[in-house]
Amino acid sequence: MKKVYVAHPYGGEENNKLKVEKIIKNLVENEPANLYISPIHITGFYYNDFPYEHGMEYCFELLRMCDELLLCGDWKKSTGCCMEYGYAKAMGKKINFFDK
Repeated sequence: MKKVYVAHPYGGEENNKLKVEKIIKNLVENEPANLYISPIHITGFYYNDFPYEHGMEYCFELLRMCDELLLCGDWKKSTGCCMEYGYAKAMGKKINFFDK
């Protein structure tokens, strides 16, 4: 089973969390053999409780354990998504884009 890290802009916004849920539901329907990992759902509940860099360390650890990165939404305008992109690229991870 391939582990796919799903990156999407967040910024502590509940609406972005809901967008990720919709994307992952779509992915599970179309590619159920993969495991989709959302850092927003794993770490988002304490988004404002720690320094941003500390939260990104958790995200990088999750991404390290995954087989590929899937970038979603307007990711180029998101500091976190851009950092995840750079990390995945440096680690030689497969990078895909969800643009539906």
